[in-house]
Amino acid sequence: MLATDIREGVYTVGDALPSERDLMDEFGVSRLTVREATAALESKGLIETRPGTRARVCGPRPDFLLGMLSEAAAFHLGEPGGLRSFMEIRGIVETGVARIAAERITDDQIEGLRSELGRNREAVGDMAEFGRTDVEFHSAIARIVQNPIVDGFFIAVDEWLREVRRTSLLNDGQMETAYAAHMRIFAALELRDPDRAAAEMREHLGQLSRIYPPTPVEPTAVEPSRKEAP
Repeated sequence: MLATDIREGVYTVGDALPSERDLMDEFGVSRLTVREATAALESKGLIETRPGTRARVCGPRPDFLLGMLSEAAAFHLGEPGGLRSFMEIRGIVETGVARIAAERITDDQIEGLRSELGRNREAVGDMAEFGRTDVEFHSAIARIVQNPIVDGFFIAVDEWLREVRRTSLLNDGQMETAYAAHMRIFAALELRDPDRAAAEMREHLGQLSRIYPPTPVEPTAVEPSRKEAP
């Protein structure tokens, strides 16, 4: 009812919804039904309510959307095969991001990314700082795309990505390996070469997947032992 009207533009962002009585009359429902419907819309971030005023359309709030993504990410990571799925999704998203970034990157963004790369180089040998600058390097690439859904992906899986980095950096020489990959990615972006940027990012994430602890394999069913025939 109301959700459809909002999606179709009957009520736009900032509009006040009709009063409870008007909604009851319009849809032929009880006050309880109207309140349940508005509560559901508010939980989805489509409207906001304040005491003493009518509910207003606010559109999906970024904090609400990101919160939902974060909860979904946390849930699926705990499911069998969840880690493998997210590693695949990360590869798809970040490879695509690198390709688009190479097409759109400006001179100022190249210099900003160069600074991020420099901080990453200086952090080699310091696991915590390297992990932080690693995050910043990848985030800086994502920001070049200027796509809120891409930003939402990175925020939603932020804790998981940090855990991946913490675990992978325990491997000897991984900081040097990761920094070298970052240099190659930066070089491709500086040249504004989409194919090379995507390939370098794919190789970087592939290397990470190979050293990260694999997802536990679910036990396969074992047939009950049978007694040998006499």
